[in-house]
Amino acid sequence: MPRSRSASAHAIGTRYDRLLHVWPEGWSALAAVCVFAAVYVIAHMLVRLPFTDVIAVDWVGETVYAQTIDWGQTPKYPPLPAWLLWVVHQVTGPGALSTLIVKYAALWGAFVAYFLAARRVLKHDGWAVLATLSVLLLFQVAWNAHEGVTHTIFLTLAAPLTLLAVLRAEARNDLLSFAGLGVAIAIGALAKQAYFAGFAALVLAMLVQPGFRRVLINPRIIGTLLVAAALAVPHYYWAFTSGFDFSRAASSTLARPELGGVAIQILSGLWSSIRAPLLFLMPLLPVLLLIFPQAFRPSNILHPGGHGAAGADPVRLVRDATLAGIVVLAIPVLVAGVAHYGERWMHPLMLWAPIYLIAMVRAVRPSARRLSLFMGVVLAVTLLALGWRLAGFVAPSKITCGKCRLAEPYAALADGLAEMGFAGGTVLAGDEHIAGNLRTHFPDARMVALNYGYYDPPQRPERAAGQCLVVWRSGAREGTAVIPPAALAYAEVTGLPEGALVQAFRLPKLRASGPEASSRFAAVLMPAAERCR
Repeated sequence: MPRSRSASAHAIGTRYDRLLHVWPEGWSALAAVCVFAAVYVIAHMLVRLPFTDVIAVDWVGETVYAQTIDWGQTPKYPPLPAWLLWVVHQVTGPGALSTLIVKYAALWGAFVAYFLAARRVLKHDGWAVLATLSVLLLFQVAWNAHEGVTHTIFLTLAAPLTLLAVLRAEARNDLLSFAGLGVAIAIGALAKQAYFAGFAALVLAMLVQPGFRRVLINPRIIGTLLVAAALAVPHYYWAFTSGFDFSRAASSTLARPELGGVAIQILSGLWSSIRAPLLFLMPLLPVLLLIFPQAFRPSNILHPGGHGAAGADPVRLVRDATLAGIVVLAIPVLVAGVAHYGERWMHPLMLWAPIYLIAMVRAVRPSARRLSLFMGVVLAVTLLALGWRLAGFVAPSKITCGKCRLAEPYAALADGLAEMGFAGGTVLAGDEHIAGNLRTHFPDARMVALNYGYYDPPQRPERAAGQCLVVWRSGAREGTAVIPPAALAYAEVTGLPEGALVQAFRLPKLRASGPEASSRFAAVLMPAAERCR
C-alpha cells in the first residue's frame, strides 16, 4: 500500500474522528462496551425467560451430553458447549436458564473481544465501537444466534479472540501473548471444526506481510502450539479413534449429488463459495452501500487506509484474511468436489469483515449525519429483532416463530409422567428434544436420546435398579403401545413386560392457538430393571 495513502488515512483523526467523540476512550471505552454488551444479552434473556422454560433447538443435545464431562460425547462436534453447560449445571441444575447463561456469556465475550480486536486494527475507540455495533447488522448474529446455535456461538467468540491474540503477539512479542494465542486457537478448535478454515485464512493473510510473518516463525510460536495441543488434542485423539466416518458426514452435508456431473457440482461449489460469504454479510453490506456509497470505490476497497509499521498493517491483514476466506472455501470445491456452503457456516471466515468495511467507511471521511443514520439503522434493526422475538413468545404462530419449538408443553408432560409413577431411573426418549427438556424436570434421571446412538450416558452404579420410562411423539393415527424398536432393544425386551403402564398425552402448547395448538406424546413405564439404573 502506498505510504501517502496510509498517511492520509491516519490524518483523518483531526477532523473526522471527532464525529465519534461521544464515545469515551481507553479503559472507559472498554467499560462502555462491556456494559452495552451486558444490556444487550440480558435484554434477550429477559425477553425469553418469563415466557418459557423450554430448552432451545441445538441446546437440547448439549443438555443431554452434559450428563458427563469427557473428552468427547460425540465425534461429530467438539465438547466445549457441553463442558461449560456441565459446569453451570453444578450451580443451577439443567434447564433453560443454564443454557442461556452459557450462550450469552459467550456472546458477551464475543462483543468485548471484537471491540478489542477492532481497536487494534482501527487505532481509535470510536471507530472500534462502530465496527462492533455493525455486527448487529449480520443476520447470523442479530437473529440466528438467539434462536438456537450452540457450537457456532463459540466460533463467534473464537474468531475475534484469535485476531486479537495475533495482533497482541505481533505488537508485544512476549511469551504470554503467544500463550494467549494458543488458548484462542484451542477455544476455536473445541468449539467447531469449521474454525480451522478461518484460522487457515488468517495464516494465509499473515504470510503476505513481513511483520505478521515474523509471528509465525518466532520461536515463541512453539509455546502457542504446546498450549493449543494440550487443550485440544485429547478431544481430537478421542474423536479420530472413535470409528466415526468424518468423510461420510462431511459428504452428506456438503455434497449435492442431485446436481448431476462433476463439472456442475464444481460450478455450484464455486458459486456457493462466493454466495455464502455475501449472504453472511447481510443486511450489513447493502446498508453500508446505501449510506456510504463512496466507500465502495475500487481504489478505496483496495486501500482503505491502515496504521501499520514495519510491514504489519492490521487493516490489510483483515482485508486479506477476508479474501483468503473465499480461497479457502474454493479449495475443497476444486479438490473434493464440494458443491454447497451455507451462510450460517461462515462465522470463522467472514466475522472479521465488518472491521474492514468500517475501515473503508472511515477512509472516505463520512459526515456526522451519515454516521448518525447508520447508527440509527443498527438501533432500529436491534429493537426490531428483540420485538419480533417477544412476539414469538407472547403469541406463538407460524408467522412469529415458525415451528415454535419453545411452545412445546414439556412441563405438562413431565407432570403427567410423574403421575404415572416415574420416580427415577432411565428415560428412553424418542428424540433429543424430549430428552433434553425432560432432564430439566427429572435432573436425577439418566437421559438417553434414542436417536443419539453414539452417546450412552453411564449407568448409576449406586442404584441396584431403575425404572425404564419410554417417551416418544405419537401422531394422531399412531397406536400408543407401538414402542419405538430402539427403546425395546435398549431395554433388552421384545414387547411390553408384565406390569408395564401405557399412557397417551395430548397437551396444549404454551399460548398457542389453531389446529396445531397441541402436542401428542406416548409413554410406557416399565418395572425397575438393572439395565435402567
